[in-house]
Amino acid sequence: MKKCFVCVVVASMVMVLLTIPAFSQDPQASAKDDQAPVQAPQEAPAQASQTAPAEVVVKTSELSIYGEVQAINAQAASMTVQYYDYDNDKEKALEVALDKDSKLENVKAIDEVKKGDWVDVTYTATGGKNIIRNISVEKGEPVQEENAPADMTEE
Repeated sequence: MKKCFVCVVVASMVMVLLTIPAFSQDPQASAKDDQAPVQAPQEAPAQASQTAPAEVVVKTSELSIYGEVQAINAQAASMTVQYYDYDNDKEKALEVALDKDSKLENVKAIDEVKKGDWVDVTYTATGGKNIIRNISVEKGEPVQEENAPADMTEE
């Protein structure tokens, strides 16, 4: 029985001694070892940089609003949408314009959009204009007068 107990204790100590190096490594050192070596950027020939025109790449991000149409300008292919700005906790109005790449959902043309329709607009701010990329129109329901009798059909 003593022999078995001694074997278990020795085996446990050997396991502990073998696992200590695995847990004692510096995590920053191992992270540095896993990274790929950084190469210095290669320089382009001086002639190529002097003769090639400088290209300016402007990234535009898409923004989205959901709101009620307040006004339509069919000639300018634009509309004013009133929406709630959650960042500033205010109602705001924004003019957005269609271009040749704009996609319309639930309507075929801007002429079908009316004041009071609700729209979900994805647009980009380009050159001082808000250009519609995608617009989904929800048609407003006809307003029923308060004094009008409700449609009551018995079954």
